[in-house]
Amino acid sequence: MIAAVRVRGQVDVPVKIQATLDSIGIRKKNQVVLVEEDNEAHKGMLKKAKDYLTYGQISDETAEKIREKAGEENVVSLSPPSGGFKATKKNVNEGGALGKRDDMDELLHKML
Repeated sequence: MIAAVRVRGQVDVPVKIQATLDSIGIRKKNQVVLVEEDNEAHKGMLKKAKDYLTYGQISDETAEKIREKAGEENVVSLSPPSGGFKATKKNVNEGGALGKRDDMDELLHKML
């Protein structure tokens, strides 16, 4: 299971990227959505919108906690992570918060 969290807001987002984020279902900052790993279309959307969100694989336990909080919805609004995001304009490998990350469980635990 892959979780995607919107890190940046709605101001000055290019139209194509905004349409992609809407297709994924993430409209507001700090919202999370769960995506199946085998869905190539969603993976392509995540890569396209990587400059506005962070995503990565999560454990089954974390996915269950998110589903419990979501109820019937597919998208869940979470609180900002304790300690905040590092840099919202840099990629994860540059010390920022954007793009694909390996420690997605850790981030989501800070936000739950």
